[in-house]
Amino acid sequence: MTSAERSGSQSTRDRNLFKDTIWLGGVHDGYPQVSFTEYCELRITDEIKSNPRKCAALTQSHLTFGLLESLMRIRVPESVLLRKQDGDRVVITSDNLRQLLWNWQYRIREAGNTDYSQQWAADVHTTLTMAKRLLSLEFNSESGYFLLARLPQDNFYMILLQLASIGEALTEGQIAFPASVPPRPGISWSFVVMAVDLYRKQMKEAGWCPYLIRIMSERVCTLTYASTQRPFLRGGLNMHSHCTREKCAANNINSEYYTNPHTTSACVCAYNHPPFFDVAGLLSHGHIPVVQWNEAHHNLLVGTSSDTPYVAISHVWADGLGSTTEKGLPMCQINALVLVTQRFISNGAFWIDSLCVPEVRDLRKRAIGLMSKTYRDAQVVLVLDSGIRSCSVSAPREEKLLRVLASGWMQRLWTLQEALLAKKLVFLFCDGTVTIDDLLPTRSDFDFIDTLLISLAAEVFRLTKYRQYSFMTDDEFTIADVIKCLGHRTTSKAEDETLAVSGLLNVNAAELVILPPQQRIRSLLLAVGKISSKIIFLTGEKLSDFGFSWAPSTLMGHPFSQFEADANVTPTGLHADYAAIYFKKTVVDAQQTIRLLIPEKEAYVEVNHDSDPFECDVVLLSSPLKSWEFVGGVAVLVTGVDASGNRLVCKYQKRFTLLSKGLGKEEQPEKEISRIQAKSGIMRVRLV
Repeated sequence: MTSAERSGSQSTRDRNLFKDTIWLGGVHDGYPQVSFTEYCELRITDEIKSNPRKCAALTQSHLTFGLLESLMRIRVPESVLLRKQDGDRVVITSDNLRQLLWNWQYRIREAGNTDYSQQWAADVHTTLTMAKRLLSLEFNSESGYFLLARLPQDNFYMILLQLASIGEALTEGQIAFPASVPPRPGISWSFVVMAVDLYRKQMKEAGWCPYLIRIMSERVCTLTYASTQRPFLRGGLNMHSHCTREKCAANNINSEYYTNPHTTSACVCAYNHPPFFDVAGLLSHGHIPVVQWNEAHHNLLVGTSSDTPYVAISHVWADGLGSTTEKGLPMCQINALVLVTQRFISNGAFWIDSLCVPEVRDLRKRAIGLMSKTYRDAQVVLVLDSGIRSCSVSAPREEKLLRVLASGWMQRLWTLQEALLAKKLVFLFCDGTVTIDDLLPTRSDFDFIDTLLISLAAEVFRLTKYRQYSFMTDDEFTIADVIKCLGHRTTSKAEDETLAVSGLLNVNAAELVILPPQQRIRSLLLAVGKISSKIIFLTGEKLSDFGFSWAPSTLMGHPFSQFEADANVTPTGLHADYAAIYFKKTVVDAQQTIRLLIPEKEAYVEVNHDSDPFECDVVLLSSPLKSWEFVGGVAVLVTGVDASGNRLVCKYQKRFTLLSKGLGKEEQPEKEISRIQAKSGIMRVRLV
């Protein structure tokens, strides 16, 4: 595809990486092209220094044109991005930014795997890191030029979002460099959207769920695009009036008042259900029941999954299809299910929990024990979600992705396993179906690194990982993958958590379902065996069992990156190796700040605590200390040496976030300081 064709195809998409934003008047043209660090030095004058508004204008130009020219290694004139509106108002627009990004990525690939491209990649990462630091200072410092310029708040926020959007697009564009380029730490620009309330306020007024807005806020361009779209409101404008940033209340159901809606408001058809004893008999013998509609006798027939190809339905109860074998569903809903499943299976055989899982406790446990097999063996797993069904198959790819990402189906616990185990995952839209492979960006889309598509597709793409791992002999789906996938998922039944993910980890749910709910996480971790040592740094409540005080009480709701499975779970604790700071036994309490002095690192870290006092003599680190970088820390107390003689037995005490600072620049905290000499190294532990 030529650059002109690419430009034309991109311009047909009615979305931009950022909204038109006021340009403060920074002068870019008329100066020679220089490095990012020299950009301001070349343009600064005494007049600019004395005028906060002009300093802010120069900063905006520096983080826009200065950054683009430095990374792309070409001239980018003002006319490419700036537009004059009515009067003298000038705005910066992203209309031509896609073409710039495509041209940059094309030239990167043309450079090939050479020393030049390797150095180019290193320079890009270094410059982006500097740019992020500058923007962070502008955002967080009272001496930031944008604050000193006393800009109207909306203008200030729009400029921050504009600059973060460019930074994010350039960060994503690094993917174009050769695979041989050494991996470098990721750079996230979401700190801007997490704090800037402009888009979030607009979206909340439009009816978007606060919990979903928080999810969208993890990427700048996702939130920008979502803020231009109307939300799907299953229950009207007040659907999310009781939702918070932590939870979508609209996805929870009250079983006492739960009813099944008919397909039309005028319908008053009766309920129908499969013969209970047919379903119960199959479950009792370890078989999966599937149902078919018998048109001749107007009833549901029950068969076994091993004899009948079938479609497994994946849905959320909040959409109204929840029920049990005993109660069944309205006949109009059954007819709709038969019609849609006949698109894939001629006889219309299907499985849905509402008809195939009885309310009887023992039978429900048997059905749950077979759940992973149910979805793994289905010919098709069909997703039914009212939000997704509000969108057309002919809508732009980004709109379809947004509807899936914003759906109740993407936020619920059980649907994760249902999607990951599917041989073929299909979404039902208002006028047709789309497979997950057709929904996700294609290889040709990745010829140009489309920041918005990558952003919207990231969570949906994760639903294909289990299937990808099944074709690999040297890789597998780990508990770290599960935790990552569960980051934004919730459930009304906390006791179901391990049951809903065990099949992904090759753990038999039938063995977990018979245990008391409070024992299931411990048993799941023991069954998995090898996990990431980083699990101890997760926030939230921990288990109280001996040997598992380090273990999270839930795998949901954690921002967890992919890590190596380098630790072993045993009945008596977690065996792992950590970078550590060790010192004399110390009481940490709310009255003082513990300052750990580490001479060999020429650094110190502080441990602050505002609740009950505790003792510790070691801080385990999520990564080695680096000056002026935050790192996760867990305070522990050494209680002895294990039987092997090569591991220290440590009692988990508290999790912290630490910041390493230079010894020569000690700061005075608000509380009393207790200075303690410490050393650092690698520690082999059994964490109990």
